[in-house]
Amino acid sequence: MIQVGHLGCSGKSVEDGDPSELYKEAEEDINSDHYQLAVDKLKVIKNKYPYSKFALDASLRLADVYFLQESYTEAALAYESFRDLHPKHEKVAYAMFRIGLSYYNDLPSTVARDLTDASKAQDAFNEFLRRFPADPNVAEAKKDLADSRKQLAQKELYIGNFYFKRHFFDSAKSRYEKLLQLYPETTPADEAKDKLARIEKENLHNEE
Repeated sequence: MIQVGHLGCSGKSVEDGDPSELYKEAEEDINSDHYQLAVDKLKVIKNKYPYSKFALDASLRLADVYFLQESYTEAALAYESFRDLHPKHEKVAYAMFRIGLSYYNDLPSTVARDLTDASKAQDAFNEFLRRFPADPNVAEAKKDLADSRKQLAQKELYIGNFYFKRHFFDSAKSRYEKLLQLYPETTPADEAKDKLARIEKENLHNEE
């Protein structure tokens, strides 16, 4: 007999060799918001029955449960694993969209912090849109991609303004120019253009 972490809501154990029952109970746990119970059961399916038809579904559902738990880093890694191991699966588009969404949902509340996840979200959404331009999730992916790019642009603006306020104009200029090169369609680009014009004016003034 397999004891799966804790017993399910029914209090019953699952007989060895019955991944279908384990998967069914995991789905019931997910629907009841008993996420850790679901994680335990899905992991048993993956580890003990890797050649079962339920193992592949369990891999994707495990990523979904991490996402529901707001464990977005774990979710992204699980979706990436599914994408890499099953590149031609019918749900690979879904997995790739959720990779981007996982990184996007893990963005910090301020651009003063590390925005590595914004870069990862951007890359994931771009790959998803390139491979699946007709997918139902395209509209949301485009919206979240645009917001990720805006935050990355705001990061460059934040650093540029840090230098600008301290009159380190060469350092500020390089940041503003990088912003305009990489994120020209974003709203922070307008301020970057204004600051570059002010730097140019300041340089001309100093040359007089």
